[in-house]
Amino acid sequence: MRLHISFRPHPRRVEHMRRTAGTLLRQGGVCEEAIETVQLLVSELVTNAVVHGRGECVRFSLSYDQTDEVLIEVDDHSPARVVVEQPGPEEEHGRGMLLVATLARTWGRRGTCTWCTVGTQAFSTYKAGVR
Repeated sequence: MRLHISFRPHPRRVEHMRRTAGTLLRQGGVCEEAIETVQLLVSELVTNAVVHGRGECVRFSLSYDQTDEVLIEVDDHSPARVVVEQPGPEEEHGRGMLLVATLARTWGRRGTCTWCTVGTQAFSTYKAGVR
């Protein structure tokens, strides 16, 4: 299952992409814990694209082929390097990519596209009590 959406950058799109990802993955049989992680990472990547992107549109892609991995891709048309910040406890911003780096199985940047993967097998194995 693969979803591609292009949209104009607007803060309302963050929640829309988050809900859309959840709906699609539930239809694909992904466990709720993995869906929650994917939704959080979608929120962070789309927010970054809306706030820091340079294009007139953002391209969003979500892929899941019932293996054990979800791929999220967000192209913001910005050539800027993505930085994982270490904000202080009083700072209100700067934790988005830290969350991505912490929760994603893998992540990176190709050109103007930031991507990450979320494993789904670890959640179902943990839930079943197998370690």
